[in-house]
Order: sequence, then C-alpha cells, then structure tokens
Amino acid sequence: MLSGDITTYTAEDSGVMDLAVRERILKYFMAPPVLQLKKGAQVMLIKNIDSNLVNGSLGRVVRFSDSDMYAYSKEHAEEFDAAYRDQPDEAHFRKMREKIHSAVYKNGTSSRGRLFPVVCFQLADGTTREMILQMEEWKSELPNGEVVAKRQQIPLILAWAISIHKAQGQTLERVKVDLGRVFEKGQAYVALSRATTQDGLQVTRFDARKVMVHPKVVTFYDQLVSISQVLGKKKKQGGAGGGLTAEEEEQEQELLQLCAQQGDDDEFDDDDEAERLMRELT
Repeated sequence: MLSGDITTYTAEDSGVMDLAVRERILKYFMAPPVLQLKKGAQVMLIKNIDSNLVNGSLGRVVRFSDSDMYAYSKEHAEEFDAAYRDQPDEAHFRKMREKIHSAVYKNGTSSRGRLFPVVCFQLADGTTREMILQMEEWKSELPNGEVVAKRQQIPLILAWAISIHKAQGQTLERVKVDLGRVFEKGQAYVALSRATTQDGLQVTRFDARKVMVHPKVVTFYDQLVSISQVLGKKKKQGGAGGGLTAEEEEQEQELLQLCAQQGDDDEFDDDDEAERLMRELT
C-alpha cells in the first residue's frame, strides 16, 4: 500500500547438485528467495552486522542507492540531505540533484551500479543509524566442509509481523506479542524473551495455560546439583575420620576454582559433571 515503485531482489542460490535436497535446506533459511521493498517499508535486519546492528534490529527503507552514491552521501551529508530530503524550490532542487549526479557519475548514467536499500535503523540507545544493505551469505555445510546449500540475499525482511518460530534468535527493542494461538511447550518463552526490556514489550491475549514447559526441562533442573552440595557429601563421608588432609584441601580448592570458571551459579547436571566431581573428591 506504500506509494512508489517496488524494488525486487531475487536470491542467488547454490549448493549440491540434488535440487530436492538443496531446496529442503534452503526453506529453513531466514533470508527469503524473493524480497520486495519500497521506500518507507518497515524492515528487520536478519544478520548480525556489529554490536549495534544485530539480528532483529528494526528500521525503515529511506531510499535506494548504489555504492558510489551512498559513499558520496556520507562524505557530503549536508549537501546530500538538502538536495534529496529537504526538497526546496523544485527548479533549485532539481539543479542540486543534477550537480550531485554529475559529481558521482562522471561518465554519465551508464556507470551507475546496482541499487541497494538504504535503511535508517533505530538503535537501542534511542539514536538512529543509516546504512546501505548489500548481499550477504547464508550457508549449510557438512562436517567435511562441503556446502549443501548457500543463499545470497539482502539481509532484510519486512517487519510488520513475524511468526514466533521465525523470531528465534532475534533481539527486538520493541515488540508486540500475541500469545492467543500458542500451542507448543516453550513457545511463549521464545516469544517473550525476544524483548530486551519490559518497556519495549506489549503482550496481547495472555493466557497462563499457554505458558507450558516441557517435562524434560523440569527433570533437567530437578537434577542439577551445586558444588557446595557435592562438597557437603564428601565432608559427611569423612565423618569420624576427622576432616580433610592438606592434599585433599588443595584438591578441593582447585575444584572450586574450576567450577567458578564454568558458571556463576556453579551448577552441573547430576548425571555427569557432579558425578565426575564426586569421583575426583573421593
């Protein structure tokens, strides 16, 4: 419904010769086979660029540009903004554009490169950042390094709505979550945990019955044991023997340091890590 022309980007796919195998894997890629954009489209970044622009960053398409014009717009920001955004008197505005065009494309319009979307992103600290988005790569490889499927596409999707499944792994500063049709264990958690702050989260159609936890998760946490519990068992076993030897105390300190490095809460799965620690202590 936005005004203006549609710019279409078709993905470049490659991989194994068996097209059926390749297509099965490609359908799980976040990058779409065909991406259609217009100026003003709300979009979401689907790949980490740096610490500020990450998978889930939101923005709007402000224009389409090739790399040469984009570089000029960054080097001559004031001049470019006045010509392309402020839009003064029509004749004057047109002359400014022609001057910039001549400066960038000295050999005429034939030298223009492929147009890519320029997106103004809203950052977590409230500031904005403008960036041109060119082709990025997604691929799936076998353990031997063979590429089964590869897709090159603009790292954007339209961002008015997204399924919970597709939102996995994303970081969203502002998100409205509809939990009305949650049907699977852990699904509500995935949706709610996309938000970075409570202020940036709105929840609709909440139903506590839809917040479900898989029994295996409950069992896992029931089996966790802390290092202090393990050491407590050892000291009980020492009992009448009367405390630990100097060598055993040194071993205990080494284990405590090891455990501290493995996690802030020093918790381990009862079936493997805790059992190994008990063997070390005894």
